[in-house]
Amino acid sequence: MSMKNNTPNNLLLLLCLCISIILFDEAGIFYLELNELIYHNLSEQLTFDQLENYFDTKSRWGWAKYVFVPILLLLKTTLLSWILAIGGFLYNVNLPHKKYWEIVLKAEFLFLIPALIKIAWFLWVEPDYTLEEVQQFVPFSLQSILDTSRIPIWIIYPLQLINVFESCYWMMLIVLINQASPQNKGVSIVLSSYAPALFIWILFIMFLTLNLS
Repeated sequence: MSMKNNTPNNLLLLLCLCISIILFDEAGIFYLELNELIYHNLSEQLTFDQLENYFDTKSRWGWAKYVFVPILLLLKTTLLSWILAIGGFLYNVNLPHKKYWEIVLKAEFLFLIPALIKIAWFLWVEPDYTLEEVQQFVPFSLQSILDTSRIPIWIIYPLQLINVFESCYWMMLIVLINQASPQNKGVSIVLSSYAPALFIWILFIMFLTLNLS
């Protein structure tokens, strides 16, 4: 398939991914009653008028989500595709950038599964939950099986990132790269490009959290 023919497919994948993410987010807000949890959480810190102003502002700017999700997703997937392309260049795998973008877009759908599990978990498994528990819960992660109450907050993000779905994401990238290229260099490409980029990102978030906490 040519690069030109790949572009509409990639844009359709991006559109489907954006719609899916927004729908899952809205489903989480509705079924887990997150607005009520936020109200209860803030009621101990703000006055009634401040709460009304907060939710009024939140309602008026609700449309922004439909703009920022596609923009952020476009930036994320484009950046990841360039990172994988650098790894491909190092191992002489000549795939067009749009093919790497298609690979990343397809792999991103994997992260819809933990979003669905999260909703189901708090609906049926642990119905007595707090806002903090919902925000920090990452299914099948190292953080979900440890007692993080005594762990420094800047360690939480790496523990959340060590999870089954992140591992599956790596595997999916490898498989899709191998399918697109006869060299079967998917493992080398992912380990030489995505792995160090993810490590740098983790260090950045840890540093940011440490300085803001």
